[in-house]
Amino acid sequence: MNLREFIGHGGGKIKSKSIMAVLLLSAIILPFSAGTAFATTNITNGTSNQTNPITSHNLTNVTNLTKTTTTTTTTKTITATNGTSTVKAAGSPASVSFTSKQINTAATSVTNFVQTNHRLPNYVTIANTEVTMPQFLQLITANLLDINKGLTTPITIKTVQSPSDPPETVENGNILESNYLSLAQSVQKTINSTGTAPNSLNTSLGILNFQNTIYTFSKILNFQSTNQRLPNYVSVTPWTTITTTATASNVQSVLNAIGSAEAKFADVQGVTYNGLDDASVLIHYGYGDCWADSSWLYNQLNAAGIQARIMGYANAPASSVWYLHAWVQINIGNGWVDWNYAEYNSQHHGNGGGYTPKVLIDPGKAPAEIASTGY
Repeated sequence: MNLREFIGHGGGKIKSKSIMAVLLLSAIILPFSAGTAFATTNITNGTSNQTNPITSHNLTNVTNLTKTTTTTTTTKTITATNGTSTVKAAGSPASVSFTSKQINTAATSVTNFVQTNHRLPNYVTIANTEVTMPQFLQLITANLLDINKGLTTPITIKTVQSPSDPPETVENGNILESNYLSLAQSVQKTINSTGTAPNSLNTSLGILNFQNTIYTFSKILNFQSTNQRLPNYVSVTPWTTITTTATASNVQSVLNAIGSAEAKFADVQGVTYNGLDDASVLIHYGYGDCWADSSWLYNQLNAAGIQARIMGYANAPASSVWYLHAWVQINIGNGWVDWNYAEYNSQHHGNGGGYTPKVLIDPGKAPAEIASTGY
């Protein structure tokens, strides 16, 4: 709906003691009509692009964007398919705070967006407020550190500038909890001291760029939101791998690299690490059982942008060697198929029991933890 501001300038009567005639001045009305202004740019990460905004509540595409400017604040009216809501533009001087749950929900939205679109969104909407990616990094790292301390105080958004975009050198691997918490502290220190998001982070796997930093911390909070605890580690893969459009050749090369790495892990039963039977077992010992191996394989495939899920049996008897067995399936466009363990001379096994398969963990839930499924 167009917003119109009518400014009227009225006339009046002027008297003079020496002049008896009455001078009547006609009222002059100057209408000012402001038509709907459709914002075509949303400045994020040094680029102007309004494509594919997302919200923490749903992924409904925005259809119209009306921008109105006053002397003190800038507001935007977003007309979506489910109604109209007014939000403060990101970077507004007004103080806005979000709860931990709201930030975690947004982190899940960003994680899903990256895995679907192979890039970061331009912004994410939290409680009707558009948040740029630099600001979102400030929120998710602050929330992560608060969760680790057991704090639940709402977090106030800050004005955060975009960094430059240096090359990334990170390799496939996992970053342990103590390390990613230290990285979150580093992010907060940089933002608080410079007002700008860090260009990159130096990790044990190499240099992590700005975009991958946001994606990595989003995955951590996505896991925390689902499991009500922080993960023991987070899987990392190069940003170029995440953003590369999949083709048959590069997908196969990724599968081969992951398959060769998985084949090095010996099949050893009954091993846990910190009480858990997940990928951390393989990371620390270099061996583990089918649960640990399936978790590791699943994490690596999901991080590389390849759809993967963990399977188990619905009816294997307790007396069978296949009881509570787990393995991985992938989908690269031709439907779900079992991971080809034999092709890479893996020391682990796939679907060989002959019982009824069932899905234990769906795609996009990394890092995987089979025990949390109740299997």
